Amino acid sequence: MEREKLAIGAPTPPGEPCAEVLHPFLPWLTGSLLLLGPRPNAESRARWAPAAKVFTTADGADLPASTRFDAVVLLGLLSHRDDGGGCALDATIVWAQERLRPGGRLILVIANALSLHGLAAGSETVGERGFPSLEGRPRSDGARLPTRAGLKQSLRARGLVHQDWWFPFPDQGRPLSLIAERGLARPGGFDPGMLAIGAAGPDSAASAGALFSPRRAWAPVADLGLTGDLAPAFAVAASEAPLPPDDRLAIHVGLRRRPEFERLVTFAEAGSRIAVRRARVNPDLPAAVAGVTNLLPSETYVPGPLWAADLEARLAREGWCPDAVSAWAGTWLEAVSRGFADGAPLGPNTILPARALDAIPKNLVLGPEGTFIDLEWDLGVPLDAGHLAVRGLVNALTDAPDWRPGGAAGLTLLDALRALLPRLGLALDDAQLADRLAREGRFQSIVSDHVIERGLGWAAATRLPVVGLGRVGADPRAALAEASAEIARLREENAALRAARAVDAAAHADTERESARRTDRVIAHAAELHRARDHLQDALDARRTHFGLRGRLPLRLLRLLKGTP
Repeated sequence: MEREKLAIGAPTPPGEPCAEVLHPFLPWLTGSLLLLGPRPNAESRARWAPAAKVFTTADGADLPASTRFDAVVLLGLLSHRDDGGGCALDATIVWAQERLRPGGRLILVIANALSLHGLAAGSETVGERGFPSLEGRPRSDGARLPTRAGLKQSLRARGLVHQDWWFPFPDQGRPLSLIAERGLARPGGFDPGMLAIGAAGPDSAASAGALFSPRRAWAPVADLGLTGDLAPAFAVAASEAPLPPDDRLAIHVGLRRRPEFERLVTFAEAGSRIAVRRARVNPDLPAAVAGVTNLLPSETYVPGPLWAADLEARLAREGWCPDAVSAWAGTWLEAVSRGFADGAPLGPNTILPARALDAIPKNLVLGPEGTFIDLEWDLGVPLDAGHLAVRGLVNALTDAPDWRPGGAAGLTLLDALRALLPRLGLALDDAQLADRLAREGRFQSIVSDHVIERGLGWAAATRLPVVGLGRVGADPRAALAEASAEIARLREENAALRAARAVDAAAHADTERESARRTDRVIAHAAELHRARDHLQDALDARRTHFGLRGRLPLRLLRLLKGTP
């Protein structure tokens, strides 16, 4: 259907809402649709509103007051305040509701005033690192960001009592996952925290000076039932009329891939179980590229923690210890053997089914036997256990967000692979290791449609996020003792330096006082000489007058009195 445009908005700035955040509402975007905010590009428009006439406006000024729409989508806010002195958010909601047809739907995407990431940033400076103001200060556009409870109440006060809430992660700018409010109740063992953690990616919060790690915080936040209250942003559909029923708990978009492999993963209630459905975004494109195929498996949701999380906990608690990490990896490879090799021992050249490519730690759900999920790839060439082991270890080690004391400063991925593979019975020499890394690089390049180099040089240059003191494989308690001793030594040095600086400061002060006293004495002596000279001059002048002499003292006598030759 032809789409009309009233105005062309600016490209989406970083962190601003984008078309992907509207995925939950696609079935409803029909008829006439008004979009306030950044105009989606042509590719996004073709995806998210195929059945609607889309009108876009930058500020609403070019829109006739009598025009009404089936839906109004707010990806931005009006830049002016209303006459009553309200904030831009309230004024925009009122403006949008006035342009809805009876029973129409208002869709709003906005950041959360209680964002967990904002709280971690630890700054109340408006605009700094995107942190919203807990003090209620407006942003530069006049908007006071809402809380979940506050926005619910504001919409209800306008008669928009029927609401459908979704929470985008890691943010509304490019969401990787969107969690429905109904998913927060954890039906069927569904865990929204896993999607929040997965969307967070490797955590660089510690190096950025954050007060805490949001990635580590999402699991306990979810356990406390606060995922929605502390989500980065809200995507809300609201109406005076009932909204269509929806059984979806979450939508996973994932990282950007080449168009042939773009897919949406939907988690939906199906009776007493949760169905995981995968669908291609571009079904008209070829399903395979260079022999690689996405299998798009549909499966039943398996509740439980992932094995990769156990590694993160171990590293955070104990740091780098090859024996401990290899024991963890051994449990994963035993599950691979049971699932794909009839329990036989795995060697570097053991051939595995092609679908085992994604049987990596982050897809292993803990349980009596262990269950692999999301086995979506067929590599198109034989897969051996050496490649799978390298792929799984690389993924797990580089994704671990933070390694605590016991680690070795400067540990590289190549160091870790050389230490772990022999312990797992999968020893590879450098040529064999380079071959497996190259296979993985080829696969990643095909999927992403970008050249991704994987080799020994890359592994040697990739430093793992190790924090702390000690040698590789050192006892964590010894490392902690060493760290404590070093801290004590540094404290003693600092105390000695402070004492020395205090002595120097006192000596400097004494020197300045003595210099001041000497200067005062010189000034007083000079003043005394001037007085004596003036007294002598007056006496000589009196004698000259008495004896009838004229003129001043001879120049030579004056110079003598002044002390100059």
